[in-house]
Amino acid sequence: MQIISLDLILILFPLIYYYFKNHSIKKSFEELGIKKIDKKELTKNSIQILAGLIAIMFAISIASSLIQVNDLDKVNETVKTIVEVSPFLMLYYLVVRVFAEEIFFRGFLVTKIGIFGSSIIFGLAHFMYGSIIEIIGAFIAGLFLAYYFKKTNNLIPVILGHMAFNAVSLILVI
Repeated sequence: MQIISLDLILILFPLIYYYFKNHSIKKSFEELGIKKIDKKELTKNSIQILAGLIAIMFAISIASSLIQVNDLDKVNETVKTIVEVSPFLMLYYLVVRVFAEEIFFRGFLVTKIGIFGSSIIFGLAHFMYGSIIEIIGAFIAGLFLAYYFKKTNNLIPVILGHMAFNAVSLILVI
């Protein structure tokens, strides 16, 4: 229940902030980067984001193995526990959590404190896994996602690429 409450805050806070600023839900979503995008552009950008995140994951895995600091088994255990408890909870993590993270960390924080600042907070938000490699990986992924958001000025491909990456990661863990 606390997870759902946190995600609602991550979604509602930026929406309320921009609603009071714009007095329009539509303008609020647009200011957060949720706007129409051509299907070909959406597909291309989402696939590029997924490919980039996979490349980052492999680079971090190799680097952590080389320096012999690989504590990602803690992340795998947490994910497996969530899947065992409830497949619906895992689906929630794959869809709602990603949507909430992207609205807050990219759509809101990137515009307020920049790519680097939002990425540091995004990385630190992953401390719950108990893995330093996860925090570093989330920070680097956050940099990439924030850069892509700034490049495209649209949050939708970032959301879809992030969702696809988490789905691929889940499949690899299971």
